[in-house]
Amino acid sequence: MKKTIFISVGDPSGDIHAAKLMKQILKSNPEINFIGIGGKEMEKLNFKSIVPMEQISVVGFWEVAKRYSFFKKLLDNCKSFLIDNKVDLFLPIDYPGFNIRLASFAKQNNIPVIYYIAPQLWAWGKSRTEKLKNSIDKLLVVFPFEEEFFKNDGINTKFVGHPLLDYTRFQNINYDRDNNLIALLPGSRLQEVRNHLNLFINVIDEASKLNDFKFGVAKSSNIELSEYEDILKLKNVELWEDSIELMKTARVGIVKTGTSNLEAALCGMPFIMMYKTSFLTYNIGKYLINLDFISLINILQNKPIIPELIQSEANPKNLAKELNNLFNNKSRIKEIINEYELIRNKLNKYSASTEAASIILNSLQNEK
Repeated sequence: MKKTIFISVGDPSGDIHAAKLMKQILKSNPEINFIGIGGKEMEKLNFKSIVPMEQISVVGFWEVAKRYSFFKKLLDNCKSFLIDNKVDLFLPIDYPGFNIRLASFAKQNNIPVIYYIAPQLWAWGKSRTEKLKNSIDKLLVVFPFEEEFFKNDGINTKFVGHPLLDYTRFQNINYDRDNNLIALLPGSRLQEVRNHLNLFINVIDEASKLNDFKFGVAKSSNIELSEYEDILKLKNVELWEDSIELMKTARVGIVKTGTSNLEAALCGMPFIMMYKTSFLTYNIGKYLINLDFISLINILQNKPIIPELIQSEANPKNLAKELNNLFNNKSRIKEIINEYELIRNKLNKYSASTEAASIILNSLQNEK
C-alpha cells in the first residue's frame, strides 16, 4: 500500500537536507508520496509545497509575532491537510516554533511523528523538552551530545550523523590558502541579508584601510539579485552564487551565526561569527538562552575556537580588526583548522541521510 509522508521545513538548509533524505527514501521505496512544506530542492523531486517556503523563512520573536495571523492560518491548513490526506507519517525537520505545534496535533490524531534534526532545546533549558517529548515518537539528532541530552529527558533519540557530511563537496579540503580573499556570508533569509549587507559595506570600508583585501559575498539562491546592488558597487567585491565554493577558496571570512558556521568549518575556512537582529528579539533571546557560546563550532568543542561578535559588538571597526588579526595569524589559523578536523571526526560516524531513511522506512513498515 502506498504511504504518504508529510514533511515540514522552514529554511534553505532544511530544504537541502530534506531533499537528500527524500532521495534515500525513494531509492528503497519509489512509491512513497511526499507532501507538506518545502523549498526548491525538494520541488526538484516533484514535491509540491502548500506554501512557498520563502514566506515562512523568518527568524526572531518580534519578526514572527508580526505575522501571527499568517502562521495561525497556515498551521490550521496543515492540520486539515494531515487529516484529509490520510498521512502515514509526519516528518518535521528543525524549524521548532511551527513544527512542534503541528507535531503535537499529529500525535493527538494518531499520526506517527519522527523529528529529524532536533530543535536546539539544549540552548533554552531542559524545561522546554517536555512539550517535544509528548509530541513525537522518535527524534533523529545530528550532533552527538544531543543524544544524551534528549535521552535523559525520556525522549526516544538516535544520533544519525550530520547530513552535511553526506555531500562530497565537504571532502578533500585544501587548507593551504595563500590569497587575500575574504568571504562574507550575510545569511539566506531576506531579513538577515538586508541587516547584514549594510553592515558589511562598512566593514569592507574599515578593513580596506588595514589590508589589501578582496571580498566575496555569498548570494542566497532565495534572494533577488537587486538586494545585493549596493555592496556590488564597491570595486573590491565579487558576488559568489556558490557559498560552499567561496568558503573552500577564501583564506578567512565573516559568517552569520547558524548552520553556515558548520559549513565554514567543513570547508576549512577560519572565520569570525557575527549576528545582528532586532532589539526586542536580542533581549528576549539573551534572557532565555542558556549557553556559554552561540556558534556551533564553539558549542561542539565547548571552548572559544572562533570569535563571536553580536549586536553592538558586531560593528565595522571590531569586525575589521578581528578579521585582520585572524588573517595575519598563521598559528591561530592552524589551531582552528585542527579543531575543525576534530569536529569532522565527531560528526562522521554515520551517513545521516541513509541512517535516517532506514529508520523512517522501518517505522512505516511496522505500522499496522
